[in-house]
Amino acid sequence: MKILVIGNGFDLAHELPTKYPDFLEFCKRVFPVYENTEGRGVNLYQQEYLFDWDFNKEIKEKLESVYSSRRKNTTKENVTQIETSNSKLDEMYTLIKDNIWIEYFFQCNMYQKENWIDFESEISKVIKALNEDVQAFKLENNIQRLSNIFLSEKYCNDPQTIFTYKGKQYYSQKLTYKILRDKLLDDLNRLVRAFEIYLTEYVEKINIRVVSPDIKEIAAITHDVNGKKSILFSKVISFNYSNIYEQLYLDKYKISNNDFLDYIHGKADINNTIDTNNMVLGIDEYLGKKKRNKQVEFVAFKKFYQRIHKGTGCTYKSWIDTIKGEFVDYQTELEKSKAEKNIMNLKAMANKIKKQYLNKHHLYIFGHSLDVTDKDILRDLILNDNVHTTIFYHDKDAMGQQIANLVKVFGQEELIRRTGGKEKLIEFKPQKPMIERKEE
Repeated sequence: MKILVIGNGFDLAHELPTKYPDFLEFCKRVFPVYENTEGRGVNLYQQEYLFDWDFNKEIKEKLESVYSSRRKNTTKENVTQIETSNSKLDEMYTLIKDNIWIEYFFQCNMYQKENWIDFESEISKVIKALNEDVQAFKLENNIQRLSNIFLSEKYCNDPQTIFTYKGKQYYSQKLTYKILRDKLLDDLNRLVRAFEIYLTEYVEKINIRVVSPDIKEIAAITHDVNGKKSILFSKVISFNYSNIYEQLYLDKYKISNNDFLDYIHGKADINNTIDTNNMVLGIDEYLGKKKRNKQVEFVAFKKFYQRIHKGTGCTYKSWIDTIKGEFVDYQTELEKSKAEKNIMNLKAMANKIKKQYLNKHHLYIFGHSLDVTDKDILRDLILNDNVHTTIFYHDKDAMGQQIANLVKVFGQEELIRRTGGKEKLIEFKPQKPMIERKEE
């Protein structure tokens, strides 16, 4: 069995703007499409927002075209608003407008100074602080204190600040922790749907010019079985939301991909809604064993909860069961042979059993940082003595970080054991340079 694990580095290797800062920069260009209402022409929009923006040319051209299509529309409530030729972008604007997470990310120091941000890490900071406040003052109580500086400045400085949530207005002084918690969760779901629209309506429609020779060799292998050609497809665990792997490496075969492609954090689909979206964007467990089963006020923000609630991929579990089951069979047969006293050459018998029962499975990891946040899945895949793991790295710095992360995942001694000796089970390989894509 071959299993390929891909992370965001896979999309980046194909020159796609899938980093969180890319999405935020896109959002910055969406706001003026709907908020410049004083007759500012497309040329001015292009000069102010697109000209100096180092971004994908196709996406910039689409935004320029959408801006040109703007028109005013009056709703049933007699409210004038801007609409465009792209209804999905119209939807996206309603999702990011007045979204507390978008506002929070924009003001983060790391994003402002270095144009970098990790959504999960920043969300975790906010939720951890708010959880501490809730434990001190109770969920149903009016807000007495907010430990997070951003939330405190937004809701505690002026008690007369009006806060709108689901059509109702609240003064900050009447705001409860529960209402704020619910608002944060609602806006997180709106953020995820907005990100889904960005990926499906813009990123996935980019004309991709390059492919990876490493992935081409792994994705599908043609075998000649009794004179007939047979294609062996690699099983894939994708930590990405996008369908780029399918587009480039599977679509040409005209097959159903569900049997061997597992989107472990969900898959972006333009036809989704906020309710049907299954993309996981949450935080890791931050409470100790005793507290995590009691303090469940913020459980909906956690990845494990979202995976269950949204029904994301877990097909890979059956693949791991097969791998582990074969190893158990091998050990059972080996113990039986040792118990048979009439066997003259135990070593030869052991080698025979090894060939018969111990299939060598291959795990390939491409574009994944091996961060400890995915510890459980990585351990399940790598820590099998019948699995050989190949980890591709972009450069030496990336390789160094991957090694450091693996130490956190399963320890220094285990890593040394698996990367040394005659039959080492983990090897690092540099990614081959990307090659020009040929339409097939």
